[in-house]
Amino acid sequence: MKEKNVKSNPPMAAKAESTPIPPLPFSATVPVLSSQASPRRDSAFVSKQAISTACSDFPGANPQKTVDEQTQDDWWARVFLQIPTWLMSALLHISLILVLALIPVQEQIRNSLSLILGMEEGAGLEEELTSFDVSSLSMEMETTDEVKPDLSMIETDMEANLSDLSTLNGTIKTAPMSLSASLSSRSGLMKDALLKAYGGTAETERAVEMGLEWLKRQQSKDGSWSLSGPYGDGGVNENRTAATAMALLAFMGAGHTHKEGAFQPNVARGLEYLLSIQDEDGFFAAKATGIQQTYSQAQASIAVCELYGMSGDDALRVPAERAVRWAIDAQSDAGGWRYRPRQDSDTSVTGWYVMALISARIAGLDVDSEVLERVHTFLDSVQRVSGDNRPNKDGDKYAYLPAAKDKDAMTAEGILCRMYLGWSTDDPRIVQGCEYLAGRPITSEIGRRDYYYWYYATNSLHHAGGSPWSRWNQEMRQVLPSLQNQTGRERGSWPPQGDPHGDAGGRLYSTVLAILCLEAYYRHMPLSEIARKQ
Repeated sequence: MKEKNVKSNPPMAAKAESTPIPPLPFSATVPVLSSQASPRRDSAFVSKQAISTACSDFPGANPQKTVDEQTQDDWWARVFLQIPTWLMSALLHISLILVLALIPVQEQIRNSLSLILGMEEGAGLEEELTSFDVSSLSMEMETTDEVKPDLSMIETDMEANLSDLSTLNGTIKTAPMSLSASLSSRSGLMKDALLKAYGGTAETERAVEMGLEWLKRQQSKDGSWSLSGPYGDGGVNENRTAATAMALLAFMGAGHTHKEGAFQPNVARGLEYLLSIQDEDGFFAAKATGIQQTYSQAQASIAVCELYGMSGDDALRVPAERAVRWAIDAQSDAGGWRYRPRQDSDTSVTGWYVMALISARIAGLDVDSEVLERVHTFLDSVQRVSGDNRPNKDGDKYAYLPAAKDKDAMTAEGILCRMYLGWSTDDPRIVQGCEYLAGRPITSEIGRRDYYYWYYATNSLHHAGGSPWSRWNQEMRQVLPSLQNQTGRERGSWPPQGDPHGDAGGRLYSTVLAILCLEAYYRHMPLSEIARKQ
């Protein structure tokens, strides 16, 4: 790999240790809500005596006999003949309509399951389909004060969802099913099911749609997006590679690809731009400057790997493999990544490359497990307990650098990396760390806004699940939509004011991170739920 000439220009963010932008939506299995029809009483109850009286009017009927004394065949014949023709016609038409309505729904479920379970279409699905209550997949968005989803009602097959990331021995080829399945889980019936199960509302979905419409209006003629404009409150540093990758992640999070979806043309043009700037070594960020190069390279790698996994487009395999190869070659001896290939590590940059390699692995690309195992070595060096700047294997917090103190954003990012790299969501260090994050929720207070921290905390808590996620989501699903611009030229975007990186990243940065937070409900199945099913 050719080492790029990375200039030491000012960072994109106000502080060198806080220059990121958003990672990727993570795969999902398709949940199917199982429900049992509750017993009902039929108000049109007909007694034996009434049937007997009706039957006695037929020729040949013996009025002295009761219904129990009639033969079974005669009884059914008399009841059948007594049904009015208009009622018989109505029943036949209703039955036909129900049968025709169920055929496409069952076919959609069958196709979605074949993606998730890694089966050939229709193979071995007959038994599973018999246990599904199709009617339970149609639902209204609720806005209750407390979210306590009954996850026991979500049927998922975990065997085909993710590779066993806790076993990092040798080179593992992950079957390309999880990100492919995430496409079906991010739209239609499956999206509705995940949205409701994990606490989303009609208001959060409206905010996502408005945000994507705003992004659509900002796309340049060459297919790229810009951090600095043409909108108001643009960033002080331009980085079209990062801006384009970020915008694509937001569209993909809602199920749109370069092949299908309401925003398909926008995704296709954005992808074409990214591919046009990638060189033979897999490097996307030659036009970026300074430390922006390393962030934008990781984000573009995530976008291409995810699109390959979602669409199965063979044309993306080579670009994705080149991006993976560049990331692996750039890993430092310390186990992570930073501003120059193979030189030093920090938690912020490392998190983005972990997401890129995990995305690649789930999409079916080869990633040597030793590469991922080395990341733990670096994370060990920045693991902290409160009040101590030294590494501590029992710590539930994380620092930016080995010699630094812990920070909230780095704690959220470090916890997410640990879970993706195999730590159990029940690990006491994960549990304690998530409790800490949940105590620092999303807020509308302008001096405490931090979209980068919100993004990583949202994903960490969603994966861990339980009470911390419920408490976090109670605030998020109300505060984030309330911060969104509702009118005017910037309708659908989120203002960057009050964010520590708002001046550098600008309005597109804050908008994309907010959208990704609100897409967390259906972008991926929580790792805690996956572990529970194994």
